[in-house]
Amino acid sequence: MKTIKTMTVTAMGTLLLAGCSWVDLDPKAENVLLLKPFQTKQCEQIRRTTSQVLDKVWFVNRNQEKMADELATLARNTAVEIGGNAVVADSEISEGKQAFIILNCPHLR
Repeated sequence: MKTIKTMTVTAMGTLLLAGCSWVDLDPKAENVLLLKPFQTKQCEQIRRTTSQVLDKVWFVNRNQEKMADELATLARNTAVEIGGNAVVADSEISEGKQAFIILNCPHLR
């Protein structure tokens, strides 16, 4: 009986952790925008970056939406470090990784 309780508590904890977010937005990156490709026509590409987060917690797949938010947050944090004011996804999420293009969009300043 005790083993079943332990397994249940462990499983519930894993599911809760799978939905948690561990990435904080740098306050300086609050003005860095996440754009769609059609919004980037007037922007200059500065650099490409790849963000990575955990895609599984104890063999449980993490929520795709949470991972997408975290990956975009990491890209926005990187953009502010190198002078970009926008990012756009350059790939799909695969195994917790996603590529982004960091942009300088003068019309958004």
